[in-house]
Amino acid sequence: MRVSVVIPTYNCAARLVRALESVAAQTVPQESIELLVIDDGSSDDTAERVAQFAASSHCTTRYVRQDNAGPAAARNHGLRLAQGEAIAFLDADDWWEPDKLAQQLPLLNGDTALVYCGNRFVDANGAPLANYEREIALHRGDILLALFCEFFLLTSAVVLSKAAVDAVGPFRADLPVGEDYEFFLRIAAKFHADCAPAPLLVRCVRPDSLSRRDYALDARVDLDTFREFLAAHPDFARANAAAVRQRVARYRYEFAYRLLADGKPRAAIEQLTQSLRTRASVAAVRTLCRALLSAWRPAAATRGNG
Repeated sequence: MRVSVVIPTYNCAARLVRALESVAAQTVPQESIELLVIDDGSSDDTAERVAQFAASSHCTTRYVRQDNAGPAAARNHGLRLAQGEAIAFLDADDWWEPDKLAQQLPLLNGDTALVYCGNRFVDANGAPLANYEREIALHRGDILLALFCEFFLLTSAVVLSKAAVDAVGPFRADLPVGEDYEFFLRIAAKFHADCAPAPLLVRCVRPDSLSRRDYALDARVDLDTFREFLAAHPDFARANAAAVRQRVARYRYEFAYRLLADGKPRAAIEQLTQSLRTRASVAAVRTLCRALLSAWRPAAATRGNG
């Protein structure tokens, strides 16, 4: 089976080389790998580094440059060019263990169109993050409800059948963040999944990712994704009503908790009210009381000064 590896990159030349070398080190035949590097308008020496890699690698390597349009648009560019029966994604910051593709590709068959793997996390310097909070669950078969309730997939851990990508369409390039979650929900709604549980992906966790810079943007996009997905899949929403309510209510509660900690009680009140309307909980009621008190104090102080 031929696999197209899509690597979007933007001003990441130094780290990109490690990602490329990890693809070249895969134990599957190099002739079965098509490597597509989509440069999203970098101003560094990405082109030169890719050319040096291509000259010494047996992988078929194609470098394509586009105007800066974001990672979703870059991945979609790669999907349009891909000629393999399977598609694998790899972010320029991450890298693979040598037998990643060898363990995943045989699991793609029939209804199983998505295969992910376990992973380990490192910081920007490559130091292990043994206690990093994001643990990846292991689910097989129909993973849709599990994925709706917890986004446990990492894009660099996933291998897809090209047929599945053709069936559901590309990433939504209009989303500023969270395009991967929306995309994989569409995949899981139509196809089964499997996993290679070994930590075959090394995920680099950097503090300057967009979702970490703007958690509120990330949360609002996810909430819109929930709403739109449930509207498009009413049978799923009805069959899993209790779990859906719990997921949405909990997500709004956790979003509100961060807003309150960030000194934004009015925004927290809005989210907590919506959370309680979706599913009541003692924790949300208590936090709402805190938020109301926090919002009342500045208003009372202003009236007193007046």
